[in-house]
Amino acid sequence: MIARMLSRGARRSLARRGLLAAALLVAPLPGCGSRPPAPAPNIVLVIADDLGYPDTGFMGSAIVQTPNLDRLAREGAVFRNAYAAASLCRPSLRALLTGLHPLQWTERIRQLEAQGVRRPPAEWIQGFTTLPTLLRERGYVSFQGGKFWEGSYALAGFDAGMQLHGDGVNDSREGTPFGRETLAPLWSFLDAHPGRPFFVWFAPMLPHVPHDAGEEYVKRYRDLGLGDAAIAYYANVTRFDAVVGELTAELDRRGLLAGTLLVELADNGWDQAPHAPAGTANLDGPRGKRTLYDLGFRTPILLRCPGLVPAGVVRDDFVSAVDLFPTLLDYAGVAAPPGLPGTSLRPLLEGRARWERKSLVEGMTDLRGGAGVAPTQPRKDTGFFVRRGRWHYLWYEGDGEELYDVVADPREERDVSRERTHLARKLRREIRTFRERIDVPADAKTAPRAPR
Repeated sequence: MIARMLSRGARRSLARRGLLAAALLVAPLPGCGSRPPAPAPNIVLVIADDLGYPDTGFMGSAIVQTPNLDRLAREGAVFRNAYAAASLCRPSLRALLTGLHPLQWTERIRQLEAQGVRRPPAEWIQGFTTLPTLLRERGYVSFQGGKFWEGSYALAGFDAGMQLHGDGVNDSREGTPFGRETLAPLWSFLDAHPGRPFFVWFAPMLPHVPHDAGEEYVKRYRDLGLGDAAIAYYANVTRFDAVVGELTAELDRRGLLAGTLLVELADNGWDQAPHAPAGTANLDGPRGKRTLYDLGFRTPILLRCPGLVPAGVVRDDFVSAVDLFPTLLDYAGVAAPPGLPGTSLRPLLEGRARWERKSLVEGMTDLRGGAGVAPTQPRKDTGFFVRRGRWHYLWYEGDGEELYDVVADPREERDVSRERTHLARKLRREIRTFRERIDVPADAKTAPRAPR
């Protein structure tokens, strides 16, 4: 383990940095470095639901209060330029389960159907290799809590969970109480598997609508001159943060936190201007979920486990949620299947490798808005984006392209594609290369409409 590889001086240096972080704000949580880490760390994947990338303290928000997430960020590593695999929950969550881009999922189903394989939507997950199934090879037991679309937890390889049914299209209701009302099913799971390494899918439907946080959260934002929609959303973000705090406190009380790798990200983003009225219900804003813009796709990825993950690290490398699949397997000591599109972040975090990815390409179907299209209007074509340096290039398969300087224009309101046609053409070629690499043909059929 990396803790054993460090020199005594290096360990003292890390300890001093941890104490400095504690002095600045609150005392750090006990971590993996407080005792020799287990050969296979527990893994908890915390998935926020509809959380905009700017809307936490550790990402620079001067408004939103997220003390628990901020503390985890100080004690771990944060990738600020990370992106979900889709700006919509179901394809994004499937990518975390399988390590595949959403378009790869669609193409594989298309190929299976061409071979005569027919399954209801809720059962397609059986045709894919999933994270809990692979972790079982290392002795892990797994629990699904919260939002989950793929039929039932058992079909995806979890040993226990909350989602017992589901049509694979619109039904994830059995996980809705998780986090919003109770975490008791998770504590019961841990009671039933003492001494076993565990993987937890921790996906409370927060801060997703309904934005119905109680007065203890709402009052923190009421006198700041904000719009009602922003107050309700920010209150639900702080409510999500409190649930994360409840999770870490209980793991600590049980003596489990010291051997647990915590990973946090959002399934997709959210576009909420502080003074604007509510937009389009559970989409909101012209650049939020189900769009190619940063506010829809971008999400910081946070990893925390002192002794395994260095503390106080903030990186701007372009990484994707599909990188988490091989990363978690790497920390668990499980070989990743060949041909995955993602790359483990562990060698980078441990200083054993450089990050070779200079740009990031993502794509999805079931978009809305875009070039020349009303923000709420659905599109039937597939869209892609390229993020390279300060540039964010958007391209729609049917028609239209956009280019933004996200440093000068973070809300992506000034399209400069006509001013920089050479750059747009260069970035468009990267989309072609990306499609060839993930083996998705340009004429692949799109997937059925996904749920919001």
